[in-house]
Amino acid sequence: MKVIGVTSKTSNSGKTTVVEKLVEELKKRGYTIATVKHIPKDNFTVDRAGSDTWRHARAGAGLVVGLSDSEAAFILKEGKGLKKTFEIIEKLGSYDFVIVEGFKKGNYPKIIVAKSIEDIAEMRDDNTIAVSGIVASRKPELDLPVVDVLKNPEKLADILDTPEFKVKTILSRLPGINCTKCGSKSCAEMAEKIFRNEADFKDCVVLRAGKEVEVFVGGNEVPLGNFVQDFVKNVVLGMVDTLKKTEVKPGDEIVIKVRLKDD
Repeated sequence: MKVIGVTSKTSNSGKTTVVEKLVEELKKRGYTIATVKHIPKDNFTVDRAGSDTWRHARAGAGLVVGLSDSEAAFILKEGKGLKKTFEIIEKLGSYDFVIVEGFKKGNYPKIIVAKSIEDIAEMRDDNTIAVSGIVASRKPELDLPVVDVLKNPEKLADILDTPEFKVKTILSRLPGINCTKCGSKSCAEMAEKIFRNEADFKDCVVLRAGKEVEVFVGGNEVPLGNFVQDFVKNVVLGMVDTLKKTEVKPGDEIVIKVRLKDD
């Protein structure tokens, strides 16, 4: 399952159009696709107040399923980060691609939908594979593919079969902390080696060690090296140890959530 992000600096930039055209083109080529849409609104619900499913959720159901002969709607009454969402998607079916609209900081290959060159400069990072949107009609000279999705949607789909995209997909699975313990100068160099079959994911020291500590900010995982994992673990265990009526046993999972209020 390959993940592609479609992001922009502002709303109403054409992200949904890019997603729509990309889905259509990939579908023509026989691929199966799932999509994720980020909705940055407080207390958002896809349900309708007063409906039967809404009443189920209000009564306390953690999962509500609306089922008809033509469609099944799963409503989880708890926000999930991207990692958990991808895990759920994998359990629901076998999809070749997951296209994510929004989530600017996600660690996976991305298409920037821009209105101006300035937007591209601000949004671009190592995960960027292409540029589309209003700016594409101006044909800017960039060292990235620039695709007018309304005229040439097939070119955007073609990019997903290039070595560059495959390398960036590999890179998204690496920790991204550039620890160099694998012998490569960076995770990007390691991704190139894996693509050329000169290395394997098991050669990554951080991945091989496993994860004892995971940190998510706004639903996005923050890469942590072994030293930082040990530091955070020891701090949290020390804090929990001082709390009354709390006992940590082997195999327990400690979850801490910090919600920042708007100013």
